[in-house]
Amino acid sequence: MKNIEQNSKNKPTLFLIIGVLVFAFGIPFGVYGLTLSGGASLGGALILSGVALFVPFFIIDRILIKYIKPLELSLLELIFSLIILLCYSVQ
Repeated sequence: MKNIEQNSKNKPTLFLIIGVLVFAFGIPFGVYGLTLSGGASLGGALILSGVALFVPFFIIDRILIKYIKPLELSLLELIFSLIILLCYSVQ
């Protein structure tokens, strides 16, 4: 557990920062959305599914940080994110 805390403090990456924000905002808003009635509760389910989809990227990021320098990994993550964004915006 101590290694995870040191790794997070000493080697922050783009996905780590985004992941913390996704978890910090996504879980409360998703749970709140689930408490709404009718079709509005679908919003909460979509938010929580987005949080769940980010978990594998977060885990892969923490594994790769052991083998790749944080700055290089952040640049690779940025390039990956931009490619995904471009693919979705073209459709």
